[in-house]
Amino acid sequence: MSRSILVSRVMDILPERATGLIRGNLKSDLARKVSSGMAWTFIGTIGSRMLIFLTYVAIARILKTQGFGELGMVRSTVDMFVTFAGLGLGITATKFISEYGATDKAKVGRIIRMSYMVSWVTGIVVAASIFVFAEPLAAVSLKSTELVNDLKIGGVAILFYSVGGMQNGILLGLERFKSISRINLTAGILNIPIAVVLAYFFGVSGAVMSLACNAIIICGIGFYEVRRAAADRGINVSESGFFKEIGLLYSYSLPAVLSGGLVLPVNWFCNAFLVDIPNGYQQLGIYNAALNIMLVVTVVNGMIGQAFLPYVVQNLNTVNRKFEMVNNYLPWTVGIFISLPFMYIPELGNLLFGRDYAGETLKTSIVLVMFTTIVVAHRQGISRNFTAKGYMWWSFLSNGFWGVVALVCMYFLKEYGAVGRSAAYAIAYLVNTIVFIPFYLSRKLCEREFVLSLESNIVWLLILGSIGLLAFVNIPFLVRILMLPCVMVVIAFLLIKIFKRHGVRAN
Repeated sequence: MSRSILVSRVMDILPERATGLIRGNLKSDLARKVSSGMAWTFIGTIGSRMLIFLTYVAIARILKTQGFGELGMVRSTVDMFVTFAGLGLGITATKFISEYGATDKAKVGRIIRMSYMVSWVTGIVVAASIFVFAEPLAAVSLKSTELVNDLKIGGVAILFYSVGGMQNGILLGLERFKSISRINLTAGILNIPIAVVLAYFFGVSGAVMSLACNAIIICGIGFYEVRRAAADRGINVSESGFFKEIGLLYSYSLPAVLSGGLVLPVNWFCNAFLVDIPNGYQQLGIYNAALNIMLVVTVVNGMIGQAFLPYVVQNLNTVNRKFEMVNNYLPWTVGIFISLPFMYIPELGNLLFGRDYAGETLKTSIVLVMFTTIVVAHRQGISRNFTAKGYMWWSFLSNGFWGVVALVCMYFLKEYGAVGRSAAYAIAYLVNTIVFIPFYLSRKLCEREFVLSLESNIVWLLILGSIGLLAFVNIPFLVRILMLPCVMVVIAFLLIKIFKRHGVRAN
């Protein structure tokens, strides 16, 4: 079914007032590009990531809490070093390829070649360092010498994930959403049987092996897709003189990698605090189970982010207010309406992960993690504007402040196990958002009503009130079932009211 036919059928079931707005916006070239990008990203990302989510549910059942906690620690270590190995080249490639793709193809070719050269070098150096220092890293930091070989296997994943992330950034800049979809879907489908079989026969080591296999698949397919996309745009990926673009590493990549690089080390150290307490790995396993539910929102908003980022860069010159509204409100809306059902009915986590995880600890952790999810979703449009406007050093400062708050909270809350881990992140994200609101407004990274309007504040009061009740008051299951649709209807009404007012102002 073609996109135009699909849109027409959807229009037939919507009210005339709504279809007029949608049809009017679809006439915009920007709207068509964004909707097409989101469609392809949806096909690849949602399909593959949801299957991966179910795969990790299966792995969690195979490994039990201890093994799943150990896998979570190895995964956080891999993720942390992938950030540094990637050197911020993915986001750098997206910004500058989007900016110069139509005006300076030689420069784009040099950026692509430079990105490949630097990515392979840094990836090999970081992976080799992990291999050499795996034993002291496992003994001192992970509190488990049994994870030495797992860390070495993780080094392979670090190398290929870093290159794959860089290639993804190039494809985003070239607006090749279909190619990204193809990579994600193929890798996701292939990863399911590989991960389950390896985890079943080799335990934690097998699960880590599946990470390396997945990274190699993504990197291999991406290598082919980048060359095909560049050829279609008349770009030479072997363009000479790539050293002319090295300056981007200092002006953009360095603050980008430092900014993003702060997040994963903070994750890692918070996990290290947690595993240092009695039954720490079991608590980390429970926290990781709750965190995997957050993956649902992360996937959807990641899809939106991939489709929007190239056009956020291009929108700096045109300042389309309707586009800015969607950029900010859409991820927040997604975060709210996916997270609230899990907040009010955390027993869904028991059904997903089994009796080994069930209990009040998992339920309270889910409530807190879902609140964090909503806060993070609220910031995602703002974060894209950070990237587009080149405020990477400010992003580094923001993440640094968040990291300090998270580590301090985790230090004092670690005795509460998975609940303390979840609470530390919820507090850190909330405090960071409140503190940086003046900066967001002064640099026009979002409109004032997005953070300070009466409707927005009421939405936050409803969410915070829900957290207080659900985390600290024993509310009967049936009452929560009845409360959920009431809260969602009120929030939907408030958001629609904002959309209508914003739409009138934008016309």
